[in-house]
Amino acid sequence: MTIFTPIRATLIAATALVAACTVAATPSSTVSQAVNFFQNAQATGGAPFTVDAKGPVEITDEVELPGFAFQVYDVDFTTNSLTMTLVAQLEKLQITLYDDTTFDRYYFAFDQPITSAKLSDTTDENFSATVEVIAPGTQVSSSGAFVEGMPSDFTFATGGILITIGEGTDLTKISENGGSLTVNF
Repeated sequence: MTIFTPIRATLIAATALVAACTVAATPSSTVSQAVNFFQNAQATGGAPFTVDAKGPVEITDEVELPGFAFQVYDVDFTTNSLTMTLVAQLEKLQITLYDDTTFDRYYFAFDQPITSAKLSDTTDENFSATVEVIAPGTQVSSSGAFVEGMPSDFTFATGGILITIGEGTDLTKISENGGSLTVNF
């Protein structure tokens, strides 16, 4: 039995070391920036344009960004997820069916770095969306803005999340179905 004592002591010491070094990720409490770029061959000449930019916004039990991006989405955050619900009046939009030149890019930065993100739920198969983590210090620029005075250059000091909605997205069908998408991070 004494032969297992050093092994057991090593396992106990290793377990204690792992426990001491484990740091729980601090949940985000603030959306430091929310930025939307839209791009389409006809509407923007194929270049991205700034649609909306907000922040900082405290994460609460309410919808933090109602009518974000020209009244297209309500964006609701928790400390580890976000849900975008389509609320647009479609007759006010120029484009509702996204072709291969159409992209809506949503950048969300938080008070804490994000290390992983995944699309966890879409209530409608007519969303064509991808999610990726952007690195701290990422800089993005648009070619202009739909609203005078809206910025076109952004830096995401703590990184964040990029949601790209693209080809195949049909806002008419999504609207009919009360569609939303959720990203966990």
